[in-house]
Amino acid sequence: MTRPMARRIAQAPDGRDASPQAGSVEVSTRKDSAPAPSHYVTADRLYRIARDMGELDWSVLNFVSASRLATGKQLIRCFWTDDPQRQPARARAGSRALKRLAGWRLLDALPGRARGGVRGGSGTLVYSVGVAGTKLLAQRGLDQRRLGAPGGRFIGHTLACTGVVVGLHVAHARGELDLIEVQQEPACHRAFLGAWGARETVKPDLFARVGVGALEDRWFVEVDLATEHAATLLAKAKRYISHYRSGSEQSQHGVYPKVLWVVPDGRRAVQIGDMLRRLPGETRRMFSVCLLDEVASWLAGEARA
Repeated sequence: MTRPMARRIAQAPDGRDASPQAGSVEVSTRKDSAPAPSHYVTADRLYRIARDMGELDWSVLNFVSASRLATGKQLIRCFWTDDPQRQPARARAGSRALKRLAGWRLLDALPGRARGGVRGGSGTLVYSVGVAGTKLLAQRGLDQRRLGAPGGRFIGHTLACTGVVVGLHVAHARGELDLIEVQQEPACHRAFLGAWGARETVKPDLFARVGVGALEDRWFVEVDLATEHAATLLAKAKRYISHYRSGSEQSQHGVYPKVLWVVPDGRRAVQIGDMLRRLPGETRRMFSVCLLDEVASWLAGEARA
């Protein structure tokens, strides 16, 4: 028997802060000049890179590893300053540090065709984990798969998801909400037994735990860029319902998260709303819709409600 969706007492895993130093004022004191790029990373070079890395460097590497892709603008906003115009020195420090990390091959910039943000026009480099970063993460037991040459649709969607995560960390740093935990793909995927014992998996883009005083809200997040047909969206929604009815999430955590559909504009919000109205009435309350640019403020408002 499934249990109702509800809030529970907030507790960060292992007592750790969920923010990866979002908005941190920490600036590396080492010389931010990148060595000449190399197509090979010897054991000696890898040792020297690891020796020279600071805590902030590791935080950036781990963030890009979890996100798969991030623009330089997103990384600067998350780790150096969320307002480059008011704090240009910190923004420049972030740019120099990213150049150094790329020179060390901790990060790799995608080819020029992949430049720009989710909507393009920003001229920002898009970073993935580089060959040295992959090797150092492997030394810590993290298997980082190289992306190869991702397509434009994958890049756009992945950067949109990264943007949501950055926005949540910035809101956490500003005190607008308490971000307890965020999981990205594939860590946020959930396997369960469906009808007749069939093995199924629900695959949200993100999972977030947002603190509400002594309580918390839990959310599965679907980042939608208006590229999928209504039938695909309806199938996704029905899979969440099957997951809810399986009771697997509730048996582990006592509650079931709500599902937030994040959309680029009002027109798509109407389309998602029309799709959700085709679901059984008792399950519609599982789902909500908000705009891509308003995720953090929307979740903060829900937390205070």
